Amino acid sequence: MMLPTISRNALLLAIFSVVCTGAIALINVLTQPLILEQQQIALQNNINELIKENEYDNKIIESCFMVTDPMLLGDKEPKQVFIATKENQPVAALIQTNTFKGYSGEIKLLVGIYENGSVAGVRINSHTETPGLGDKIQTNKSDWIYSFDGKEYTEETKSQWAVKKDGGTFDAFTGATITPRAVVDAVKDTLLFFQKNKETLFNTASTCGGK
Repeated sequence: MMLPTISRNALLLAIFSVVCTGAIALINVLTQPLILEQQQIALQNNINELIKENEYDNKIIESCFMVTDPMLLGDKEPKQVFIATKENQPVAALIQTNTFKGYSGEIKLLVGIYENGSVAGVRINSHTETPGLGDKIQTNKSDWIYSFDGKEYTEETKSQWAVKKDGGTFDAFTGATITPRAVVDAVKDTLLFFQKNKETLFNTASTCGGK
């Protein structure tokens, strides 16, 4: 006996849905290793931009571990810390962090901090800020992110850690103050995290192996 038209269409739709779901799952399984590989390449490139190759002699991407600090590192999710050393002496810590204070979502950063507390550099790992405005935090859009290089957070300099509109020294973007304000706050908090945990960071054994 033939199925009624409605039942037959419903069955075909169900089969189609199952096939599509299976195909998506398969594609995800097949592409996940490639995605992870690309993420590691991007991470290594950022590390190489923040710490010059002649400043360290270890495999930074394999010298890492996880930390959490909801107050200073964006949220409660674990963040990776990478340690650069030379002749077994600490050179710098590269700390992943994030902020949700941007204009349109999460901004993920990598903050490099030398052993003496000065900023080696900052790079944006990902963001969803407005093209043409907030995306000037990217190095291929402007040189604004380089304004952190060499800076320190101390009692004498803490008033500088804000955009100029708020009385600090960092430029804002025309029509987009929220994004640079969020990044400045995130970098400042990361420096505070480093100061609070410096000895522990430089004496913690690697646990994540670059994965």
